[in-house]
Amino acid sequence: MDLVNRNRTGSAADGMLGAAGAADAAAAGPDGRHADGPAGPAREVAAGRLLIWPRGRGAWVNCPADEITWLDRGVLSGNRDLSLHRPPRCAGLRYVHRRWELFSRDTTHEVYLAPHEDEIPLDHQAVQVAARHVLPVAPARHYETLPVVLEEGDWLVGVGMWVLPLRLEASARPTGGASAEHGSEQPPTQEESARAGGTAARRSPPRPEAAADVRAYFDRHSTARVAMAFLYQEYILGRPAPQPVPMAEVAVAFDLSGEGAVSDYKKLLQDFIWKERGHPRELAEFLLANGLLTRADLELARKIAMANERSGKSEMTRRRLQHLKKKK
Repeated sequence: MDLVNRNRTGSAADGMLGAAGAADAAAAGPDGRHADGPAGPAREVAAGRLLIWPRGRGAWVNCPADEITWLDRGVLSGNRDLSLHRPPRCAGLRYVHRRWELFSRDTTHEVYLAPHEDEIPLDHQAVQVAARHVLPVAPARHYETLPVVLEEGDWLVGVGMWVLPLRLEASARPTGGASAEHGSEQPPTQEESARAGGTAARRSPPRPEAAADVRAYFDRHSTARVAMAFLYQEYILGRPAPQPVPMAEVAVAFDLSGEGAVSDYKKLLQDFIWKERGHPRELAEFLLANGLLTRADLELARKIAMANERSGKSEMTRRRLQHLKKKK
């Protein structure tokens, strides 16, 4: 088992990870910038440096903020454990929205995150017991679980039988404030401000009983389940850059009262999960990550939609909705 020097910090001397490590984890300079990137305020990392202690390296290695650091079989086991996955089917670390996140696309292993305290050994069972966050197994390829925003301090990541120490250092507070960040750029537009506000709103974590409540709701309301499966079919199928099916098509497929019925389903589910609205992007991720929408649900939804189309019910619904639009 590797020994971790928790008092040593990463530096440019750590260099790139070799073949036994991850090609995506690179060395950075003392200021937290990527060694190959340009200098200047535009490249400054708002959050602190993130460092990992890869298997067999014997040193901290900095994670670049402009690319994903994959926690693959090389980083975790030095390529010894072939049951661990390669990118992009594994867990990873990334810098988004001025924060570091741990996410997982691992379809085999749960990912555990525990604080690295003195009484916790570098043992996968100890990490599982002490875990503060558990990322479930990803439901299918090209999907990932809801990410965990990392807090400053020392942490242990457990995947399978392997443990990876990581450290998020305290962030450096820029002295120039918002004016230094934008410089000569134009002030943020109303759309950018709204997007930033939406990002802040989406930071609320799901309720602990959210998955159970949604599952119970779907068990009582099968139409809601198949409608949501039809809405998010590209996500379920693992399509690249998936998009929801237009709500009007969902309403026609299942003889609903209109697009508003689909929107009401989405709002109600967000209330179950977060007790608030404003999580449209995370909704699909949560439903898939917790096994609440599956390929079996999508197959059933398509069968019902096809039966409604063949019987003429969908055409009647389509005409009814078009008539309602004309009246408006």
